[in-house]
Amino acid sequence: MKIRIKDILFTLVTVTLLWSCDDNDTFSTSYNSQLTFATQTLSLDTVFSKVPSASKMFKIYNRSGDGIRISSIRQERGAAKSGFRVNVNGMYISPDENNSINSEIEFRNGDSIRVWVELTTPKETGELKPQEINDRLLFTLESGRQQEVGLKAWAWDADTLCNHFLAKDTVIDNKNGRPLIVYGPLVVQEGYTLTVNAGSQIYFHQDGQLLINGSLKVKGTAQDSVVFRCDRLDSLLQLKYDQIPGKWQGVTLTETSSDNEIQYLDLHGAEYGILCDSTETYTTLEDMPQKLTIAHSSIQNCSGIGLQVIASKVSVENCLLANLRGNCLRVQGGDVSVNSTTIASFYGYTAGRQHALSMSDYTDDLKQVLFRLRMTNSIVTGYSEDEVFWYPKDMTVDPDLIITRSYLRTPEPSDEYSKKLLQDCLYDANSAEEYQGKGLFTYLNETGTDFRYDFTPRQGAPVIGAADPATSASDDLHGNPRKATPDMGCIETKDE
Repeated sequence: MKIRIKDILFTLVTVTLLWSCDDNDTFSTSYNSQLTFATQTLSLDTVFSKVPSASKMFKIYNRSGDGIRISSIRQERGAAKSGFRVNVNGMYISPDENNSINSEIEFRNGDSIRVWVELTTPKETGELKPQEINDRLLFTLESGRQQEVGLKAWAWDADTLCNHFLAKDTVIDNKNGRPLIVYGPLVVQEGYTLTVNAGSQIYFHQDGQLLINGSLKVKGTAQDSVVFRCDRLDSLLQLKYDQIPGKWQGVTLTETSSDNEIQYLDLHGAEYGILCDSTETYTTLEDMPQKLTIAHSSIQNCSGIGLQVIASKVSVENCLLANLRGNCLRVQGGDVSVNSTTIASFYGYTAGRQHALSMSDYTDDLKQVLFRLRMTNSIVTGYSEDEVFWYPKDMTVDPDLIITRSYLRTPEPSDEYSKKLLQDCLYDANSAEEYQGKGLFTYLNETGTDFRYDFTPRQGAPVIGAADPATSASDDLHGNPRKATPDMGCIETKDE
């Protein structure tokens, strides 16, 4: 009998395919066969009441060795009562269907399906503190076995303002009350003052911003700072959404705004930090009204400029301007003083990062404006080898610019022009290699998991004890007193 090789191969392939199909199409009705869940309780963290959450997903696996049929999936309380909205393998659990999916699902061995969950609480909780919200997903198998996954979140009642105009003096004081969410611009009309008291938190939606035509008074303390941040309370993997740049707009002090005072403010996660728009027409720097006095405050993780000064009078002391995709501090004219401040450009989210400090005596439309800047006892650093830039409109005119007793990541000046501008400073390139750039500070997380930073100077850093005792701030960013020989920058190290 003559047997051809191709006949043998055909027979083997056919048997293998039949065997494979038979194995995949075997469905167990044994009570011992069960599903494997990636989590037993899915938590959505804290969400604001009646505000939709982000979607969160988990997987279900069949690792039983046989196929399993799911007879029904039921949400115990349902979206109408708990607010959880659930989609299983592309099928929505509808309240109109008794909170159930009654279509049989064939779940072959080795397969997985995805479950997506969102939450919008149907009503407020009536409590000041976040309240736990629960529901359960019940999976009934063909064998009659029932398995479940818990759904959990915390709902927090909040007040809201949408495209709101303040035409009277207003105080926000919600340290022990309901948080405030701002949708669109919150506008303070000219001639009026918005005061934000210690411990208050203002949450801004994606389009939220503060637009100050009058005055802003932020009265945080060392114990109770004021927080401006986005309204997303959940996380993206290990990264909190409020750490992600560009989640709300920012704060604008318009042309008519003046006498703004900010103490102990934590502003982060915005498109830009604070924009000081040009002050009304003036003839001398002495005629300029004080636009902004800011101290003990941090502006971090913004996708644009941190603090932008356009032809305005601004005082900055004991502040942290860090991790901005735009300039950390950009000065385009005006009368600006900076003392005991850390300006650090270590933005790690995307490319296109700009330099830490940018200074010019003209605006974006090339209009020349009066300019004066004094910086003392400060740190200017970042990833680049040069983080300090001066853009004069006329190189033949000596600018009214002096940076003294500061630590700068820029080449030490060799020409007489630059030596007039930078006096008695320390230069990053001259320090030991381990203290150059990012090595100056205690902790910079560049792994992309949480982007946490501690801008306290490292032990042995050249900025420690290098500030001028006569001109240094008396305390630091956190309100801690300075040593007799104070450190440069906004954070004071402790005596060893």
